[in-house]
Amino acid sequence: VSTQSTGKRAVEKGSITPTETTSGGKKDNRNLHLAMEGVIKEGTKAAEGVSKSDMMKRKLALESKKKKLKNLKHFVSTDRLCVRNMPSTFNETELKKLMSKYGHVTQVKIMRDIKQANSQGVGKSRGFGFVQFSKHAAALAALRAVNNNPDVFSALKRPIVDFSIENSTILKARDKKVSRNEGESEKGERKKSFKQRWQERRQSIKEKKSKEGKKEEITSEVKSAENSSSKKKKPAKKAQKKPGAKPKQQTVQAEDKATPTPAEPAAQVTKKKKTRSERPAKKQKREKDEVEEKQFQKLVSNYKNRLEGGGQAAGFKKWYEE
Repeated sequence: VSTQSTGKRAVEKGSITPTETTSGGKKDNRNLHLAMEGVIKEGTKAAEGVSKSDMMKRKLALESKKKKLKNLKHFVSTDRLCVRNMPSTFNETELKKLMSKYGHVTQVKIMRDIKQANSQGVGKSRGFGFVQFSKHAAALAALRAVNNNPDVFSALKRPIVDFSIENSTILKARDKKVSRNEGESEKGERKKSFKQRWQERRQSIKEKKSKEGKKEEITSEVKSAENSSSKKKKPAKKAQKKPGAKPKQQTVQAEDKATPTPAEPAAQVTKKKKTRSERPAKKQKREKDEVEEKQFQKLVSNYKNRLEGGGQAAGFKKWYEE
């Protein structure tokens, strides 16, 4: 496919080696001669029958590749392929079966969205993945056979395959982690996979939520029991707060009258009204003011009656009649 698009092969037949030399004679340690392998440009013979969406995806992939390679820590892998534009139902076993025709495959990984996982804990495919080969020749043969092949997925959705861009710092950190895990495995300690850790974490969250729900139920039951007990004790407390010192026998009789017998319902208990001394001070003051106001109004009305003629019948005389 790449021969039709660019007119040249990234690597000549019979001389497939991981490290090539540039035109100046310098060694290509970053394998930049493999960057354009699998690229298809518009207007070329290889682009015939390719859908517009696939061409747009290829353009975006090429732009991101160029941006990454501007960083000197990034390089082009010689035996690891990046496969894009895969269907969501395409799994790891199918991808390995497809690529194993061209050489020994050591690792297959499809990138998945864990937030959209199914009941088995497998995330939804993000449409791209990586295939690791044991040899560069096998990776190159698989790229040229599968890339832009309409018979693999469909004519409108063809696979986009190229050599993956790797970060040297991330690879070094990964190698250190692998060596450390190997040392732990020799001691007898086996590290759990990401899938196992994710399932355990999910199970622990469910257990924690169930425990919290049980605690809330227990606390609500305790509160309801306390409220019911406090309601039962209230009538006895009111009987004890009655004013006036009375003999013990009388107080006992009053309590017996206030508390309902098992035969009598609780609704029959009558609450005694509070005396005037138990009323609030503000209410007493208001009543006193009302009484004084009534007395004053009575006095004023009597005085008006005397002035208007009511005083003649009583024997009073006006000042000008004297």
